[in-house]
Amino acid sequence: MNPQAKTINLLLYDGNLQGVISIEDTSWNAGELFSAPRDSVQELLDTDACNKYGVYLLLSQDRVYVGQSSDLARRLNQHIIGKDWWESAVILTTKDDSLNHADIDYLESRLIAKAVEKGRLDCDNKNKGNPEKVSKFREVYLSQYLDEALFLMQLIGITVFSDERTRGRGVPNIDVMDVRTRLTLGKRVKGEAIQYLRDSGIPVGKNASYSVLQGNGTDFWINPRTTKLSGDWDIVLNDNQDCALMVLHVPAGALAMRREKEPGLVPRADKPELIDLVLDRATLVDRRSGTDFSPYLSARITY
Repeated sequence: MNPQAKTINLLLYDGNLQGVISIEDTSWNAGELFSAPRDSVQELLDTDACNKYGVYLLLSQDRVYVGQSSDLARRLNQHIIGKDWWESAVILTTKDDSLNHADIDYLESRLIAKAVEKGRLDCDNKNKGNPEKVSKFREVYLSQYLDEALFLMQLIGITVFSDERTRGRGVPNIDVMDVRTRLTLGKRVKGEAIQYLRDSGIPVGKNASYSVLQGNGTDFWINPRTTKLSGDWDIVLNDNQDCALMVLHVPAGALAMRREKEPGLVPRADKPELIDLVLDRATLVDRRSGTDFSPYLSARITY
């Protein structure tokens, strides 16, 4: 066997690649990577990743914001409210919480430098990282940690730190340039789906939610925040069996949460700040509340 062979462990919290993912591998010592699309960040916050020292990334297809914290849950919650452009989040930490302040300063500054080099650092990333204060021995360990983290990110399709010429070489990631293939997979393609609609002349606002058809082939499952109802709300549904994108445009105030005996949308039992929506593929009726979303269907296109 090749002495450089490795085993990669992949934990799918929702049983599919569209939710929270945890990755470890045998070449990474105690390293651990967590990834989640924006709509599943609340589930990410429920994992033990957010109780450790670590570095976090907010990502779109070609932009990244890099930060670090000893309270990752608080920082990610701030960014859910404060930034609307990012589509997924990644947390880099360790299983044994062995990183310290100096370590995450180093990792943050190195990732920021790589993003600047590739021209993909978000303009809000005004913090260029704290001074690196690690020993030469610790720097070797952290450099190896970072190399493995970059490999695993590219493996799951995150390529903002890669050169255009080298994207995909040696790593079996999804071709991000093949938009139609990405849409049929449904994985982390909220940005591509919205851009595809806009390029097709269909407006989609910033207050948008995204869902791909579930594995059962009959439902779109989505847990948007209840604050979506206070503004004009667009819901993008990706029917990747029929290769179609549907847009539901819900005007501000058109729908409300259920109160006492009055009809309305149903909150999640464990997280009342989230709406529990399960839209029937054929009728667009919410299985939880019985609300018919079909009157809000504003566009449907194939890809």
